[in-house]
Amino acid sequence: MPNWRELKHAYGSAEDIPAIISALTPDPKSQAWEDLWSRVCHQGTTYSASPAVLPFLLSVASNWSTTDRAMPLTLAGSIAVAPQTILDGYEETVEGLRTLALDTVNNPGLSREDRIYVMQSVLAFQGDRLWGRVLDHLEDGEFPASCPACRKDLYIVIGKHGIFVTSDDWVSKPSVVRTEIKPLEADTLSGVGKWLHTVSVQSNDSELSYWVGYLFGTSKCPECGRPFDLPDAIAEIEEP
Repeated sequence: MPNWRELKHAYGSAEDIPAIISALTPDPKSQAWEDLWSRVCHQGTTYSASPAVLPFLLSVASNWSTTDRAMPLTLAGSIAVAPQTILDGYEETVEGLRTLALDTVNNPGLSREDRIYVMQSVLAFQGDRLWGRVLDHLEDGEFPASCPACRKDLYIVIGKHGIFVTSDDWVSKPSVVRTEIKPLEADTLSGVGKWLHTVSVQSNDSELSYWVGYLFGTSKCPECGRPFDLPDAIAEIEEP
């Protein structure tokens, strides 16, 4: 059992963590989840108490149904992939979380939002420093990026708002220059892209599998005109 008094979270001593953990429920909107997130993964930053929470999140998720596991797995993934987190001594726990997340992501009862978050968590537990942090942007439909050639900030839009690349505020300025994204065909995807596509297809989410092809596709910078692979542009600003 961790000595919570000796550990720190975003607001100081972690001695209040056990009471918060005991109050966790499958309801993702419960106050306990907000309290725990704000303490151990505050705006993506972790603290000495953060990795100590992982075994408890594994226990919680293991005892809940697959449709209720998204929140504990997502928080665990966010802790595991944060730059400040030191996972020495937690390797077995992280592997247990990865195995559980892999089992969970195939549940046809998951919502698209939960599936995206759980897929991201799988990648986080595998040590993927890019997609383990940014895959959730498929849910809101916009990835911040930077042109690998000219370093211009870009917006990569894939999802419910359309599919394009722009360098300007496309929400308030609908007439901004938008460049086309050319997707990778399913049979040419490899690695993470192939896995994400396979999970999406097996989950009967054809729209999500369609988006994945574009996420690993190519485009041209609307500023300098140079071609780039989308993962490279996303990695320009997302990788530590």
